[in-house]
Amino acid sequence: MWDIVFEHEDFVVINKPCGVSVHSESERDVCLTASLAQQLGVERVWLVHRLDKATSGLLLLALNKPAKKQGWVKGGMARSRRGTWKLTRDEDNFAVTRFSSQSLKPGLRLFVLQPFTGKTHQLRVAMKSIGSPILGDTLYGGDEAEHLFL
Repeated sequence: MWDIVFEHEDFVVINKPCGVSVHSESERDVCLTASLAQQLGVERVWLVHRLDKATSGLLLLALNKPAKKQGWVKGGMARSRRGTWKLTRDEDNFAVTRFSSQSLKPGLRLFVLQPFTGKTHQLRVAMKSIGSPILGDTLYGGDEAEHLFL
């Protein structure tokens, strides 16, 4: 059982103990998101951020995806950990992406992305920033699939 600090209709905050990985490191590991979803009686939860295995602290998880079906993702792009990039509020390395989407089936949306700039990992970072990582893009929080659906 996870120690739930705060629960909202859109998100939940848990107290992650030291020694627990937010991602399964092997098939024997308990998957934090799957076990929390089961505890809450919901189909799925999504990590909003991560804490290292050796770190304890509050962890925010989303209980639903954004309802926004179209819009813009704008922001600076900065290097992050393990070869990833992140969106910032800075003007440095500014990236602009327009998106629209439509439902394919419950829990699965098709996004049409139009990059106005050409930054490294721009589309992957944009989709992660709106809470809809690309299917197969495990580097940026997407569900595992046979390939990256970019």
